[in-house]
Amino acid sequence: MESIDFSTNVNALMERIRDQQADIERIQRELEVMEVVGASRDDEVRVTVRGNGQVVSVDIDEKAYRESDAYELGQLVKEAVNDGLQRVAEAGSQKFKPMIDAAQSAPGS
Repeated sequence: MESIDFSTNVNALMERIRDQQADIERIQRELEVMEVVGASRDDEVRVTVRGNGQVVSVDIDEKAYRESDAYELGQLVKEAVNDGLQRVAEAGSQKFKPMIDAAQSAPGS
């Protein structure tokens, strides 16, 4: 009898793993095409970043462009890119949170 229970448990576990893998792949695809906007502290520079980390656009406010030197502009762009990447990371965490929570509350965890 124990071998039947063991086999049933292993099959159920394997099915759960396959379902989780499919969910992970779906979330990864969603994140790859997702776009977020990051901005410098005073919104002088805005960047659009895809979920895969690719920067797809950079918009610089005309006033910042005229009044900032190259170093300052570089700092503003860096701030905006870092903000965008942080937002991508947060969005990814939120998408994976239900799976992580479910895994932590699953029996045997």
